[in-house]
Amino acid sequence: MHIKFVGQADYFSADERRLPLAAATALGLEASEVEAGAGDPRAEVAVIHSRVTANAAFFERWPRLELLITTTSGWDHVDLSAAAERRVRVARCPMARRDAVVETSLALGLSLLRGVEWLSRRSRRGRWARAEISQRALGLARGTPIGVVGCGVIGRRARECWQALGAEVLVCDPAWPDSRPLEEVAASCRLLTLHCSLTPTSRRMIDQRVLEVMAPGSVLINTARGALVDLEALERARHLGGIGLDVFPSEPYDELGRWARRENVILLPHAAGCWQGLARAVAEEVGTTLASWIEGRELPHEVTAPRTPGT
Repeated sequence: MHIKFVGQADYFSADERRLPLAAATALGLEASEVEAGAGDPRAEVAVIHSRVTANAAFFERWPRLELLITTTSGWDHVDLSAAAERRVRVARCPMARRDAVVETSLALGLSLLRGVEWLSRRSRRGRWARAEISQRALGLARGTPIGVVGCGVIGRRARECWQALGAEVLVCDPAWPDSRPLEEVAASCRLLTLHCSLTPTSRRMIDQRVLEVMAPGSVLINTARGALVDLEALERARHLGGIGLDVFPSEPYDELGRWARRENVILLPHAAGCWQGLARAVAEEVGTTLASWIEGRELPHEVTAPRTPGT
């Protein structure tokens, strides 16, 4: 069987890029790389990352494809309907980045709740701002209502971590048993953290209506997908006490400087999922998915869309 790795993420070294290929080879697969935009008429499996768009044109170039693996947690770059029409199964790899994303979201949230960014900015200017602390409503995680939007692999872990710190966690996720409407969660929480996938219904879900019901001084954290947030509306939401953004509607994002001038805003360059062992973790997760596919077992984290009748 043939497997192709399409393109490579630019944040991995040459040695790290070879790890997923080694995992596939260890399973007896004939593995090699192809450039993004290429195809292979022999390959049964293709592995892509977030910069490769798997649409109808993509699947046309892979006539024998049976399985598509994205090394990312999100799958908004994959047209699931087009994959289903071709009878291609789709799986993702959320575990490799899960803890890094959650820890980054916690770091952003706690930094803004505790005033770390605000105080650090003054200290960097040589200003001893201890006397100003009483002017700020510094918060604690313990007893604070935290809103988690999206309670999948990453959101569930975020929920557990906030609860471990003593927070009261409110969940917005239609698949979650105690889910609440988004506006209710936004209005009730001190901090709103996004961990949902990007779909047509979630695009720009954090809009002016949602932002307006958030309490003065509340915090918004987004380590999921940039297009979940209407940035124009967010820029007008001056009543918020803090904003932490790791992702943006277009990347690289060319308005970082303008946002960075605002107080109590922390911006990261889509780095939440990065950590020292990421390449090895991705290779292991790809290997686990491949082994399940070869052995005919259930695929971990499969997101295959159901086929329409007659396809």
